[in-house]
Amino acid sequence: MSFIAKTSAQLRAGMLQLREAVEGHPGRVTAAVGSVLLLTSATAFGLAEYGPQPQLPPATTLTVPLSLDLTPQAQALEDQPPSVYATAYVQAGDTVESLLRRLQVTDPAQLRQLAANADLHALLAEPGHVVTAQVNSLGELVRLQARLPQVTKALTAKDQSAAVHSANLAPAQPAEQPWRLLTLVSQPDGAFQSEVTQQTAQAQLRMATGVVRSTLFAAADAAGMPDSVATQMVNLFAGEVNFRRDLRPGDRFTVAYRVYEAQGQVLRVGRIVSAEIINQGHVHSAVWFSPPGHPQAAGYYNPKGGSLARAFLLSPLPYDRITSGWGWRTNPVLHFHEFHKGIDLAIPVGTPVKTIADGRVVYAGWGTGYGKYVKVVHPDGFATIYSHLSKFEVHVGEQVKQGEVVALSGNTGWSTGPHLYFQFFVNGTPVNPLTIAHYSPKGMSVPAALRTEFFAQTATPRQMLALVPGPEVASVNASGTPGARGTSQQQG
Repeated sequence: MSFIAKTSAQLRAGMLQLREAVEGHPGRVTAAVGSVLLLTSATAFGLAEYGPQPQLPPATTLTVPLSLDLTPQAQALEDQPPSVYATAYVQAGDTVESLLRRLQVTDPAQLRQLAANADLHALLAEPGHVVTAQVNSLGELVRLQARLPQVTKALTAKDQSAAVHSANLAPAQPAEQPWRLLTLVSQPDGAFQSEVTQQTAQAQLRMATGVVRSTLFAAADAAGMPDSVATQMVNLFAGEVNFRRDLRPGDRFTVAYRVYEAQGQVLRVGRIVSAEIINQGHVHSAVWFSPPGHPQAAGYYNPKGGSLARAFLLSPLPYDRITSGWGWRTNPVLHFHEFHKGIDLAIPVGTPVKTIADGRVVYAGWGTGYGKYVKVVHPDGFATIYSHLSKFEVHVGEQVKQGEVVALSGNTGWSTGPHLYFQFFVNGTPVNPLTIAHYSPKGMSVPAALRTEFFAQTATPRQMLALVPGPEVASVNASGTPGARGTSQQQG
């Protein structure tokens, strides 16, 4: 066979194979042709790029060996029991065991061991404290923290009165409040390390705004304001507002006061910093001023520096209801016509009775008809008598301060029910106690030398009061719809 014949036979065989391939795989052939055309276009575009092309850096290969043996880590997790974190409140009647069980501690040995822990027993003395604990899956306590009650002596009614009086009238209270933190940590040998550390709570400022619907204290509760702050407000404005007779639905108040917190709980409620009450359209405002180095000038003033201190409180009780007023009446016991030389104030037995002014106790004993009663003489010819008492808190000859508890109310003597018979005398003559405000002179205003400091120190409290709605907003219709929104702020 010649070379040409041989070559021709090979071409025919190649063409036959190509034909069989095209007929057998038409899709692949089409894709291949398209790819070639696409690459050709890309190459043409690349060749058409203008300018020199940068040199690419040489390729670098980085090899990092990785350990995929997770056995030690898995074993460590396996050996460590998982923990849960629980929180509980100390409840009245709690034992150490009942408290720990609410915290998910169930290990019998630990429960027996911790039942003898003195710090945990001290924790039970004051219900309401928050306790946090870390407990593992075996029911074993890992760590516990709680705030311990402060170590204080029990206060009598008179001591409590003095404390309230101090909170209202004394120089500024400390800016910090100490508290004790208990920490219990389990040790490898099964014992517990107990540590008590002294902590400090910083004062915070809170604001409360309310509208009177029925009583001031009901409005204070609705505004989330503590009763002690409401009592301070009553004492603060006692010389300007008769909270027993003058409050009306729609009257509005706004108060800024200090609190001392730890672990989200209030340790102590401090004094009022500023307050304002709108009573029947009349605005009464107050700010606290305590100039360093001048304790005698510390007190409450109106925003212009006028004193709010009064010689007399308007009532010896925090609240009351007049059941028999001043004037002629029929005696409820002996049923004869008489002139009632005082007022009867209905009040539960055991309510603290406060002297309305500074003075000296001249009698504390029994009197016919009066039952147990106390008489206090005050400067400038004034005197007061408090009758039908159940218990004395003072003795004859004792000097008392305004707002100090002299006795507890009762139902002794000629009485048809628990109440206080209150009398007010001017130069020996009985006078209607509802007119006390007319005999109560105002205190001293801010001294001229301190007025610049007064306006600087009370700037923020006065600005807070400026946010209070005007008297026209407080004039609420009979339905009791509030005229403006309440506000609540916190400040460190």
